[in-house]
Formats: sequence, C-alpha cells, structure tokens
Amino acid sequence: MDVYELLSVGMVILLGLLGGKLSHRFKIPRVTGYMLTGLIFGPSVLGMISSSTLLQINMINEIALGMILFAIGGEIELHHLRSMGKKVIFVALAESFGAFILVFLVSMLLTGDAGLALLLGSISMATAPGVTLLVTREYRARGPLTDTLLTVVALNNIICLIVFRISFAIFSFSTGEPILSTLLLLGKELVFAIVLGAAVGAVITFWEQWIDDLSELLLVIVGGLLCGIGLAKTIGISPLMVCLIIGAVTNNLSMMHRLVYAELRQTEMPFYIAFFVLSGASLHLGGLAYLGILGIAYLLARPAGKFIGSYLATKRYGAEPVVRKYLGMGLIPQAGVAIGMTMTVAEARPEMGYIIGTVVLSSVIVYEGIGPFLTEMALARAGEIKLQE
Repeated sequence: MDVYELLSVGMVILLGLLGGKLSHRFKIPRVTGYMLTGLIFGPSVLGMISSSTLLQINMINEIALGMILFAIGGEIELHHLRSMGKKVIFVALAESFGAFILVFLVSMLLTGDAGLALLLGSISMATAPGVTLLVTREYRARGPLTDTLLTVVALNNIICLIVFRISFAIFSFSTGEPILSTLLLLGKELVFAIVLGAAVGAVITFWEQWIDDLSELLLVIVGGLLCGIGLAKTIGISPLMVCLIIGAVTNNLSMMHRLVYAELRQTEMPFYIAFFVLSGASLHLGGLAYLGILGIAYLLARPAGKFIGSYLATKRYGAEPVVRKYLGMGLIPQAGVAIGMTMTVAEARPEMGYIIGTVVLSSVIVYEGIGPFLTEMALARAGEIKLQE
C-alpha cells in the first residue's frame, strides 16, 4: 500500500466518522451516515474519493466484509437453533425463496431468458449482513425480533451463497460447459469453503487455550480471518462463506466466544466505517437512469417475496406477533454479498454480467438508502430499541 493509498484510507475513515456523528444528531442510523458520506464525497458528487481510489483500497472492503460475515456467523448458535427448532431455518428458507421465486417469475415474464431469471433470482435472496449488524448494535436492540432477524440473516447468507453457486453451475451447463467440470467447480466451492472455514475456526478455538492476554486473542482472530480470506482467494473460492463458517465454528466451539466478539469489536469499527463509506462511494446515482422495466420489477419483487415468505412462515409456526409483522421489513438491505455475486457473473459472462450488474447495482442504491431506516423502524415498532431523544 503506497502513501496515496494510506492517505485515502485515513481520509475515508475520518470522513465516515464525521458522517456518523452528524447522522446521530439528525436521528438517523449511523450506517446511513457512513454511506451518505461516501456518496457525497465519491465519484457521483464531489469526486474526492475517486474511482481509482476505490480500486486501490479494495482490500479494506474484503477485510471488513470478512469481519462482518464472521460476526454474523457468530449468531448461529447450535443451542439457540435447537431451542428454536426447525422454525428459524424454515423462516430463512421461506424468505429467501420467496424473493427467488418472485424475481425469477417476473424476470422470465419480461425477458424470456431462463438463465438471466435464474441468476437474478439467486442474487435477490441476499440480505446485507453489515447493515443489520450495525443497526442492531447501534440501538442495542434486544428481543424476539432482534434474535430472529440476526439468525435469519446469518442463515440467509449461507442459503444464498449455496443457491447462487448451484444456479451459476446450471447456467454454465446450459451455455455449453461440460457437466463434469461444472459439477466439480460447484463441489470445490462448497466443500472447500466448509473445510477451510471449519479448520480456521478450529485453530482459533484451539489457540485460545494458550493465550496470555486478551490482546493476543484479538491477534489470533484477525490473523485467522486474514488467513481464511487469503487462502480462499488463492484456491479460487468465495471468501464470504469461509468467513461466515469461521464465525459459526468459533462461536460454537470456543469456551470464550463472548470475549472473542468483545475483543473483535475493539478493532473492527474502522474497517466497518471504511466499508460503508466505500460502499456509498461506489453507488453511482447515474445508474438509476438505467433501471428500466426489469430493474423496477426486481426492485419491487424482491422485498415483496421476502415480506410474503417471512410472514407466511412465521404465521405457520406461531411466531410472536412482532416477528410476524416486522421481520420482512428488516430483510430489505442488500449490498456487499449481492455485489460480489454480480461481479462473479460479470467475470465469467461479461454480456450477462452487464445486464445483471445494471439491475442489481441500481437497485442497491435504493435498498441501501431505505434499508437502515426500515430495519430501525421495524425494531422500534417491535419495542426492542429506544429511539434516541
């Protein structure tokens, strides 16, 4: 990282911190303030954060997203899942496939392209874990809706990544790639991610037995995450699922898992701020002009599918009224994971990637604009946070 890149990272963090403080004064979620700061100072408005800067410090995004998924993976507790039974898994499947089915159907109706509809449907399943995590932390939300929301978002990202890889494999096969190589690629992605994530999580848990102080535990966590991300990229698999599995394994095996996450919070905030500022800077308002009929259909069908799927599933299992009413509202944000999947398509199939990128990236501008507000509103109406006075 050269001097200019260091200057850029420092500027991004300080501008984001300022934006977060101003958002607090205006009683809006801090994550919205971070993204608005990036949007204002990014290429779309003032240009102080240039497109080249975004590319040069992309590694910050990868580390931050890895930390976010590690923290979200930590919400998957086996004893908690056992206490909730199959209900929360069914809810996660219902809201994920609710979005998938509606987006697939409207995409097929408008384009007649099954491959395009399949990929858009799988990408539509993703809910941004970072927004959910930061909003619940900012307002110290506690209660049945918060617990269900965090667990559902964690499971959602696992389901989404698996379904996307399967959808991409089907799409690749339909365009003429040999079925054997397609199946091998899919198997490599899933098996390697599980094995690598479990191995790194186990190493972190094993190492904690010999730590001398909590600062060493922090180094073990960060070092393990960086190794997981680096190894995943080296062998050609998505680091997203790897980090999520590291978090889940660490949380369930570690005897000190509460301290693990407490320690991580001491160092993660600069990365989170940089991540959301850079996410805001990467949003190009001009993209809204290219939204088109397909984009508008995606924009409306995805949240409708999540609302319908989550409501029907929670009603079927007799969830508390606040969960039934407001869970769908907290599942609207979409950003990093969906953008990562879009980039995967663009690298392999540039023409298809252009269409999907236009639809998804322009929709992300809207979802990230309203998502934090809706998540906060859902938690407030459920009575699980106290709005700041």
